[in-house]
Amino acid sequence: METELPTITILPVPFSPEHILIALAVLIPALVIFNLLLITEGAFESIGLRFYQAMLVTAGALLGSLIDIPLIPVGEAVIAVNVGGAVIPIIVTAATVAGGRVSRYKILVAVAVVSLVAYVFATPVPGLGITMPFYIAPLAGAITGLLLARGCQTAPGLAYAGGTMGTLLGADILNLINPDVLAALAGGQATVLAIGGAGIFDGIFVTGVLSVLLAVYAGRGLREKGRVCPGEKE
Repeated sequence: METELPTITILPVPFSPEHILIALAVLIPALVIFNLLLITEGAFESIGLRFYQAMLVTAGALLGSLIDIPLIPVGEAVIAVNVGGAVIPIIVTAATVAGGRVSRYKILVAVAVVSLVAYVFATPVPGLGITMPFYIAPLAGAITGLLLARGCQTAPGLAYAGGTMGTLLGADILNLINPDVLAALAGGQATVLAIGGAGIFDGIFVTGVLSVLLAVYAGRGLREKGRVCPGEKE
């Protein structure tokens, strides 16, 4: 005697164009943020941070980019320091130096070189802030790090320190200590001039990540071809 078992039929549920647009509006930003976190976390790991440290630094830099700490009142304006764009990079660079991952002398040289480049290319714009082509500082940081490290695996750490600290010093601080530039930026209005601050995609945060990635991939390519650091293997 045969027994017929009930069956479940799965029918495709049609999606309306509105449903598809809503799904894309949710998924695309989520994927972008997820990939951004992976990329930045990988960049921080390459300069010697552990996984949990890299995640904390990444989250701190992104969230901290929204926080400005007031420092000095100058007329109607206030000079502040941005947590994500200034405080976090300073802490990471200090940890890199304290951990002995890179030479202190080479870091000073990298910061000095990138500071000069950033100062030359930075342009104070009243009502907007200090602007600079986004590729200048990362390229300067990566090239300086690679040259100072001779392509070896300390290049990413030097690139990060040079790119971030050099941009802070050359683009932000050296311009803000100029009274004429400060007056032009403030424009006689109540405003906050944040060192390292430009929102969640702050230029210094992006500079640090891009400097490291460029140094990592360029250095890896040179080592694979045997042109530098023959004793180092990936």
